[in-house]
Amino acid sequence: MSWRVLRTSLVALAVIAFGSNAVNAAVVEIDQRNARAGKVTEGDAPGFPVTISEPGSYRLTSNLLVDDAGTTAIEITASDVTIDLAGFSIIGPNICEGNPVVCVISGGAGIGIKAVAAEGPSPENVRVSNGTVRGMGGHGIRLIGNGTVVERVHAVSNGGPGIVVGLGSIIDSVAMFNGSGAAVVGLIVRGTVSTNNVFGIFVRPGGVATGNSAIANAVTGLTAQCPAVVVGNSTVNNGTNLEVNGMCAVADHAQQ
Repeated sequence: MSWRVLRTSLVALAVIAFGSNAVNAAVVEIDQRNARAGKVTEGDAPGFPVTISEPGSYRLTSNLLVDDAGTTAIEITASDVTIDLAGFSIIGPNICEGNPVVCVISGGAGIGIKAVAAEGPSPENVRVSNGTVRGMGGHGIRLIGNGTVVERVHAVSNGGPGIVVGLGSIIDSVAMFNGSGAAVVGLIVRGTVSTNNVFGIFVRPGGVATGNSAIANAVTGLTAQCPAVVVGNSTVNNGTNLEVNGMCAVADHAQQ
């Protein structure tokens, strides 16, 4: 190998390594210790909620334990935020256990992950993936801005709804044993399971529900606010399996 070729190869490897380190450096890690210490982003006070006020990528490196049902775990105030739960859980004080399952739900409005503005537009283009939010006093996840995505998330035994997004998507997720409201609410809901909640899946007007399952929800399994497209879903043993408000396109729906 000539020196020129070797030098070119070494430079290329250095660029790749530098690029990899730059990408890794851009991900902000969150664990229980730095959640309690604060300063995850500008203006983040010690303790919960962890306030994410800057766009970017964030990743859990431990479970987050929230003792108070009235306390939110993570509050997002900026648009263009991605949170990778990385297989970890956000855990509140509510507990569901036993067979049959009995839930002990304490009062409180604490949310696992929240992106809701008190005034004006809520943060947009927020993405949450790859983990569990359980036992919170209120919602598991509530992201109301446009372009939000929740993917591969379990929302379990929260006091309020499981996963609620605005004009956004819920993909390949699970909501079960949530205490009130519709367990899953979104514009696009795909490949998601809602089971043993009060209300199951709610699709916003103009939305799409495809490949979902709603099982043993007390009031309704799947509700579509038309116009909407409802294709290839299954509803089993709900109070009312399918409720379509208006003229919707419904196809390949299986129910019992």
